[in-house]
Amino acid sequence: MKINQEVRDGFEFFQELMSEPKEIEHSTIILEPKQNNVHWLVGNSKVRHSNVEDELTLTVEKSKREKKYGIKLKCKALTSEPIVRFDSDGPAHRNSNPELHLLDQVVTTPHFNTFDSGGRRIAYKTENLVNEKESEIIANDINFGLSHFCSETKCQLTDGNFPNIEDRILEIEFQNQDNFEFKGVRFE
Repeated sequence: MKINQEVRDGFEFFQELMSEPKEIEHSTIILEPKQNNVHWLVGNSKVRHSNVEDELTLTVEKSKREKKYGIKLKCKALTSEPIVRFDSDGPAHRNSNPELHLLDQVVTTPHFNTFDSGGRRIAYKTENLVNEKESEIIANDINFGLSHFCSETKCQLTDGNFPNIEDRILEIEFQNQDNFEFKGVRFE
């Protein structure tokens, strides 16, 4: 298992990042086509932490084809990896812990990913994600997922609310050609 040495060596700073309230800059996170993947949309917002000079970044990614999405919180002052990530769908994660039964080591999606004090990536579910009905709602609605992520990571807007997500998929503009007749065509 890969160890994130930056998190391991800076675990006190990591804990401070996670435990203290953070302020999200934008009330709306606009999703636009992702540059390196035509099947995904991505949007970002800066996040401020009272005790950290460097900005944190909140990133939301959403599949165009499925209801699958992910949310990440990054702090480049600590590590290039997200310090916490939420996956709405995808493969289960296995936490290597010899004290747990093998079946209890598996964490299905939706789940959060973060780090333990040894710098090992761990997955976990909140109470809401353990509840099957709530978990399904969060997994299928990106705005519910974002509000859950923000609650879990202590991120909010200055007014105490959570940001909304807006898709900005470019619509194809239709231009009528002079020789095209619309008579008898029904649009429903």
